[in-house]
Amino acid sequence: MDQLSLPPSPPRLQDMGKNLYDYIILGAGCSGLSLLVRLIQSGEFHQKKILLIDKQPKNLNDRTWCFWEKDPGYFEDIIHHRFNKLWVKHPAGNINLNIASYTYKMIRGIDFYNHCFNIINKARNVTVMYGEVSGIDTERGIVSSGEEQYEAKSIFSSVLLQPPQLYKGQHYLLQHFHGWWIETTEDFFNPAEADLMNFKTSQQYGCAFVYVLPVSSRRALVEYTLFTETQLKTSEYEDGLSIFIHDELKLINYAITETEHGVIPMTNIRFPVQQGRVFFIGTAGGQTKPSTGYTFRFIQKQSEALVAALIKNGSPQVAKVARRFMFYDSVLLRVLQERKLGGADLFYKMFLKNKASKVLRFLDNETSFSEELLIMNSTKKTVFIPAAIKELI
Repeated sequence: MDQLSLPPSPPRLQDMGKNLYDYIILGAGCSGLSLLVRLIQSGEFHQKKILLIDKQPKNLNDRTWCFWEKDPGYFEDIIHHRFNKLWVKHPAGNINLNIASYTYKMIRGIDFYNHCFNIINKARNVTVMYGEVSGIDTERGIVSSGEEQYEAKSIFSSVLLQPPQLYKGQHYLLQHFHGWWIETTEDFFNPAEADLMNFKTSQQYGCAFVYVLPVSSRRALVEYTLFTETQLKTSEYEDGLSIFIHDELKLINYAITETEHGVIPMTNIRFPVQQGRVFFIGTAGGQTKPSTGYTFRFIQKQSEALVAALIKNGSPQVAKVARRFMFYDSVLLRVLQERKLGGADLFYKMFLKNKASKVLRFLDNETSFSEELLIMNSTKKTVFIPAAIKELI
């Protein structure tokens, strides 16, 4: 979607009776597929023509989503593993998180794709097309791909049409991660518990931690994650993983069976909600938590709200995130970017001084103002108050 100019205007597609849809979804990733399967399974859109466009089929296990939920979720049937016990580990000590009514859940990318396409392929009103998008006319709702053009009343895009602009006072970091699925020849892991954040790794590049997510006594995902301005070289991620596994896990004999890599923006840039007939979803629609990079649950909330709005009034207009959460995220991003307080210390103390369930609600944008004040008061005031003042002026 790099080139957005269109060839000379053709006759309007509805006049030609060709390639006209009610909805077009651009991108068969988490946000596009989450929205599409909810549209199908609602039972309210079987008379609507829907087109899904992506570059290529989703047939690889290219990522893993982990998130916490209180109740069975929309994708409960494909949960690969569940954890009821989580740890935050730091050189200053380890915290056994009491996550109370929450469960920490894992979904494998390939299971998600297969599940969604099993539903999509049975829907007669849905067309799936693979190819590059070469242009979008946002006002007329026309998408160009190859020699064809497709028109819709509403287009849902998981890709921004222009690169985001960073203005003075805004912050842009990356959550980037490199993970190894490892297997041991003997029982080693406890699959009932996981390291949510293990900061016992080098902080030389900035805030860094490791997820340790065992799915059996002999198999685990170990993921080296950083909140910094730039990515590392592949060899640097691999060195970080090797050192952690040897020094922290005390594990020598293991085999690497799969790898995964990802990059998620952490920014307080105001992503557009709508541009003409195009509505933005997923990360492109601001559904990544700016200060942590968490995305999966926010995508599910947005998808549910979009479908509900379409059913109620035919328009995909949904409520925006409360401004106070955007402010908190901006302050946390400034602290991380200025490095006046190490990210490892920031998150460790946040969990140390507050109930884990309250912190998880805070990270989900679901706390009350009084709860948020208590969480913010538990942080290092000599760092956070100046950062907050800078965000206000």
